[in-house]
Amino acid sequence: MTGFRLPPLVVDYNQLWLEAELRGGGDGRGWARRSTGLLLSRPQWASARTRKGERKLIALLEQAAVIARKQQDASMGLILIPSPEEGIEGMAAFCPVDLAGYGGEEAWEELLEQLAPEVPGDYPREIIPMETKAGPCRRLRLRYAEGQGPERTLGEHIGYPWVFEEYEAAVMMTVTFPDPLQAVRWLPALDELARGVWLQQ
Repeated sequence: MTGFRLPPLVVDYNQLWLEAELRGGGDGRGWARRSTGLLLSRPQWASARTRKGERKLIALLEQAAVIARKQQDASMGLILIPSPEEGIEGMAAFCPVDLAGYGGEEAWEELLEQLAPEVPGDYPREIIPMETKAGPCRRLRLRYAEGQGPERTLGEHIGYPWVFEEYEAAVMMTVTFPDPLQAVRWLPALDELARGVWLQQ
């Protein structure tokens, strides 16, 4: 990892998202209380501005803090939490990747192989090029099945990798949805989030 430098990535996000606390001392309760105040200041959270609603939200965010801190490789995490009725829909994790020794198209191929290896089966991966403020990106979608037999549960992985050759690094934004319909619903919000990623000069 001699040449690896963390790209100075900045993510502009809207009121669907809440930045997770991935590091730090404590058990996440302080972050949960601060974040509860932030969410309740948003217009779509007006119905939760009761003592019961506040307690419920703090408990939910304390659970989210535990899950977020398990993302050992992530440099940033954004929780998709649109409204009191919907709660937490997922988390976008931004993970840096060492690309020393790779360049050009080979770097993209290495990244896509890490995100979703191409294996024969019922669910081929879908790769679509995108332009973002941080430069070229590729959106990858891959459905997966859990369990055995015809009643297997379907889910979907969605990933957005960027290659930054000047840093000999890449960054991958990944989200997993346990239901493909959920993935379809939130895909425009994920595309918007990816397009708002930029590099601080």
